[in-house]
Amino acid sequence: MTSTGTAPRRADHPAADPGPVPVRIRHSKGGGALGFFQTTGDVSAFTAASLFQPDTRVDVVVRFSATVGFRGSREAWRDLRGFAVKFLTDDGEYDLVGNNSPVFFLRDEATFASLVVAHKMYRDGTVFDYDRLWDFWTTHPETAHQVAWLLSDRGIPRSWRHQDGFGSHTYQWVNAAGERFWVKYHLRTDQGIAYLTDEQADAIADTEVDHQRADLRAAIDRGENPSWTVSVQVMPYEDARTDAFNAFDLTKVWPRAEYPLIEVGTLVLDRNPDDELAEIEQAAFAPSSFVPGIGPSPDPMLLSRIDAYWRFHQHRVKEEYARRAAVPFAPVDAGWDEDLARRARSWDPDDDFRQAGDLVRRVLDDAGRERLRATVVSQLAEIVDPAIRERALLFWDRIDVAEGAEIRSQVQAVR
Repeated sequence: MTSTGTAPRRADHPAADPGPVPVRIRHSKGGGALGFFQTTGDVSAFTAASLFQPDTRVDVVVRFSATVGFRGSREAWRDLRGFAVKFLTDDGEYDLVGNNSPVFFLRDEATFASLVVAHKMYRDGTVFDYDRLWDFWTTHPETAHQVAWLLSDRGIPRSWRHQDGFGSHTYQWVNAAGERFWVKYHLRTDQGIAYLTDEQADAIADTEVDHQRADLRAAIDRGENPSWTVSVQVMPYEDARTDAFNAFDLTKVWPRAEYPLIEVGTLVLDRNPDDELAEIEQAAFAPSSFVPGIGPSPDPMLLSRIDAYWRFHQHRVKEEYARRAAVPFAPVDAGWDEDLARRARSWDPDDDFRQAGDLVRRVLDDAGRERLRATVVSQLAEIVDPAIRERALLFWDRIDVAEGAEIRSQVQAVR
């Protein structure tokens, strides 16, 4: 089956120009392209969603973005990248609004506003306040996994084409028989992972603020259409009650040995937008956009985003978004009970550093650990408050004792 939908061109609608679109508060710096998703696997046993049935092809809109970057900022900063995919299906629009990281800094929406403040630029808008940043990280141990990921090589992807994408949150799939499953989305780049070192990123001229956007557009113009292999990890519904780990904890990944990747299909970008404002910026990706066969989980951060994105787009894109948007997804219809809701907020604070340590010891090679160490040392050397610096050093001791000792030695040598 092939969807008859086409990529949205908002300027073609009768309300041709809804007026200026306000700058996004978060993920404001970005760009994207259009293409298609082709199902190549058979996951019909897990979901009735039409777009994931065998031999289905649907159009997509994809937007990549910065997290702390603003319009006019450089795209070579060390930062998380947003990776949002809008699937234009026969059942409506399905938005997978994720990042290029499988985890996030937080699992509790109550501290999100503080996270935003900690990551803001200051002074002339080009540098971080490392005291403020590390003060937040070290007082929130659940950030350890994302901090280690961000400060490693993948913190500065060479291009949007050379990075993976993740749904990050746990989502729910429902098959035709009404059976429920928990899933994690993985979008693996077919171009291969590539990154910039800090030195390479610094060498990119300040005037080349849009080098990642330009790279994507040029690649598509050359016919080198980037693609990603889309897979999922699938967990039986009841496993979330009995597994030793919290399946809804956004700061953790699921073990691959227990929940291996199952291929779903291929995402291809093969067309640059003719009008980026109409086709990308007004696409208004929102986690509340679901289709039958797909729903949310009791992940607190996901439920917060489901409400917040929908409300903000009503303000930002105004009547145009309201015209085509569904009502926010109601958690009371999501199928889980109070036991799972409580489970989603049951966290083991003693386990916050384990996966960060695994990343450092098992995923990175010696050269990768050396580059990570250099990045950490350069930031800790900028901290003014010695108490915060000491907390940061203890933070790394908890991630990995040997790595923490080497970082401490190098920081003392440069101070």
